[in-house]
Amino acid sequence: MIFSQENTNIATALAKSWGELETPKHNANVKVSLKSGGSYSFDYTDLNGIFEAARKVFKENGISVLQNSYTESTERGPLACVETMFLHSSGEWVKSLPLKFPAATGMQDFGGQITYMKRYSLSAMLGIATEKDDDATGASGNTYDYSNRQQHSNNNNLPMPTNAQEAGAITLTFGKHKGKTLGQLWREDKSYIQWLMENEKTDVAIKEGIGMMQVAAAQQQAQQQAV
Repeated sequence: MIFSQENTNIATALAKSWGELETPKHNANVKVSLKSGGSYSFDYTDLNGIFEAARKVFKENGISVLQNSYTESTERGPLACVETMFLHSSGEWVKSLPLKFPAATGMQDFGGQITYMKRYSLSAMLGIATEKDDDATGASGNTYDYSNRQQHSNNNNLPMPTNAQEAGAITLTFGKHKGKTLGQLWREDKSYIQWLMENEKTDVAIKEGIGMMQVAAAQQQAQQQAV
């Protein structure tokens, strides 16, 4: 997370908001048909449900939510990018690092991808668990059948963490830090953490875990500054 240079007011407001914010109720369902056969289903909270959960608490504390989406050209093709910002009535702000994934080629799929990324980015900033889902198009062959939604697929390889503690326990199975946990890297090599967030091949569970750890660190920082 990135804070504005002056951040006393928003730190106080965020510390209060995080203390009052409740995990939103699941309001949608998805059925997953596995490419290997069989299926399973789960409930989750969509983007609108997350906004509803945050709106009242943030309004009372003078905070607005802004989300910006755009594309970025790279040698490997365009990236879909999403940023989430919390803007305080004082003019102070805090925003996420850009969330980046290879852009879907079809307009409908691209729209679904942006919705997924906004949901992912906002829930990570809020530090709430909304259950895992994938509005984006992947390549694993699993078919997602959302209630009142289009079919999409998922390419997750790791279990999705539900809190910062679980995220810190994720162990890398690749690269120069193979065998180390995200918690160890958070303490020892923040530049590699940043690289993982920006790398388009990083598993979404790792990115979500890093987002949860960023939120936990920001919450701690906000609480310390509010004292």
